[in-house]
Amino acid sequence: MRLISELTRRDLLDIIRDGFSIPAYTQIETADFGWIDTDDGTKEIKMDYWGRLDEISFLQRLYPLDSMPSNDRRFRTALGDIRQHTVNNDDWDYCWVLSDNRFSLTNGNEDEPLLKFICEMLHPAVRDEKAPWKAYLEKFNELLRADGYELYAAQHISGRDIYKARRCILTEAPLLPNNLFSERYKELIQFGNGEPIDNISGKVGYAAKKHLCKVMFEFAEPQRIQRSRYDSWTVNTDALAEAIDHLNEFMEFPVIDLFPASFSPSPPEELLASFFTPFVFDVIEYQYDELSSGEKGVFQSAINAAFQKDNVSFRLSDRGLVELLSDQEVLSPEIMASFESVSEPGLKDLLNEAIEKHMQPSLQAHHDAVEKIWDALERLKTYYTSLDKKASASKIVNDMANGDKSFIDLFNAEFEALTKIGNNYRIRHHETNKIDIIDPRYYDYFFNRCLSLIALAIQYLQ
Repeated sequence: MRLISELTRRDLLDIIRDGFSIPAYTQIETADFGWIDTDDGTKEIKMDYWGRLDEISFLQRLYPLDSMPSNDRRFRTALGDIRQHTVNNDDWDYCWVLSDNRFSLTNGNEDEPLLKFICEMLHPAVRDEKAPWKAYLEKFNELLRADGYELYAAQHISGRDIYKARRCILTEAPLLPNNLFSERYKELIQFGNGEPIDNISGKVGYAAKKHLCKVMFEFAEPQRIQRSRYDSWTVNTDALAEAIDHLNEFMEFPVIDLFPASFSPSPPEELLASFFTPFVFDVIEYQYDELSSGEKGVFQSAINAAFQKDNVSFRLSDRGLVELLSDQEVLSPEIMASFESVSEPGLKDLLNEAIEKHMQPSLQAHHDAVEKIWDALERLKTYYTSLDKKASASKIVNDMANGDKSFIDLFNAEFEALTKIGNNYRIRHHETNKIDIIDPRYYDYFFNRCLSLIALAIQYLQ
């Protein structure tokens, strides 16, 4: 499929080769207006596409260089001629790969090679975290969305996002306030009457929250706010105070009040850490939203370092959302890579959609992910289109078991058990006689169980 226009393709390649310009601002404190951004014109953004790797190592992550043809008759494969001309002689132009027809980046009938190349530039194993890779991500998306694509965080590794490309049809809803942490996980949280109950972040102890809150106070970026557009009255405040005010306004009652901190000899982070954990996470998300662009990235890194230090299974994502990291997650980079080999488009689409939903920090999305993974299971059974569904499923099981009767019985029983779960519980069907899933945490169990069988079966497809 080729949706990327020639104009967009050229712009993308120019950015990879030459970089681009962004507005430059400096924040200064003034006597009359407090902290303000001053326009400093533009600044140039540029980074090598291979990141912290070398050029050949990067390309080997995407292409089988040792089996691709050589353009130099002295060498048998592309690996030989590339090494000769980029390492030994170094006589090829910078970013020569963009115009080399073997890689289908400038020409070609498909968008996939260019999209995969861009995503690999942003991979945590490739990108230099000190380089402006986030600016590249934003610029790539700005261009790609005009042609119906976007780069999104498809999965995580060591708390960092791995990006993939997908069709972009619907405009994403604003993140805040309706997508606050306590709203996304409200089925697992109870407060307002009696002792609050927290089944999503209840394992986060006071010491861990205190470390987080210390970071939040360190990033209380000063601001001068004009509360009303109808008068010129302004107040001096900061990003943390504004975040707490926004949360209290959204909740319609003061769920967090730091006024007592002004009379307490204890550090203010200790008072903030004493509040209900979901509300503290809400403040983190609001504060990220309030911070200037230059502060967001370092705040995110500091919060995630605090999470990691205390072995807390949450992370602050690039979108500014506090996300739960599953301790018992089946999904892995290897499983993700195996799905790329699926030749049946319908099955591949269902798997990708299920994973995309599963990675979103929302219980509704996790419910939808389970429905999609069960749809993928049913689609898998019909993989061999020359056979009927029963015969196709039988062939899949026989291939998985290598003809061994004990494992044929085992895999048949697992397929049958998952089919019964899909039919009896409110997953794919919603009639009144279906069993309700009473605890939202069960969705991750269902997803991982079904994914495990599918991921194994895919390795034996012909």
